[in-house]
Amino acid sequence: MPEFDSGELNAEGKRVVVIGGGDTAMDCVRTAIRQGAQSVKCLYRRDRANMPGSQREVQNAEEEGVDFVWLSAPKGFTGGAEVEGVMVQKMRLGAPDATGRQTPEIIEGADYVEPADLVIQALGFEPEAIPSLWGVPELAVTRWGTIKADFRSHATSLPGVFAVGDIVRGASLVVWAIRDGREAAEAIMAYLKQAEVVAAE
Repeated sequence: MPEFDSGELNAEGKRVVVIGGGDTAMDCVRTAIRQGAQSVKCLYRRDRANMPGSQREVQNAEEEGVDFVWLSAPKGFTGGAEVEGVMVQKMRLGAPDATGRQTPEIIEGADYVEPADLVIQALGFEPEAIPSLWGVPELAVTRWGTIKADFRSHATSLPGVFAVGDIVRGASLVVWAIRDGREAAEAIMAYLKQAEVVAAE
């Protein structure tokens, strides 16, 4: 892909900082290591015990050379046209929130700059405003911005358009996306056969 060929998304020889603590962040740090990064650091605002990603993935990443910087959150970036560093706020865990997880709190005066040539933000799932982005205001979405689709056929409000995966379920597991994709494929085949019958008539 052009971004890799140009070096924009190639971590070789670079100081890489990945922001996030989920499975996507683990994919990013391990890919950067395999691309030959000079160093790879993962910033996460909670501690290891409260990290949402797989603990086995974390252990494997550490074995490959990834440095995890716990209780650290990005505040901004330094540099001009190209990033030179991440402004990091040190955190501590405070009282539990409604879910029972301890809420990260900023430690005032403990900021520092983490040098970086490449920063990857592997953060939470927030769908884009697809109806306006694609120019299809008739595409029905939920109040969270995910696409409304039939539970079994995965058909959307647009005729002939089907949707599966996180854009329908929200952040979820790949196994659900695979299952939904198979169901959608069957529904698409049935839809196309029906269209062929109508065209033949």
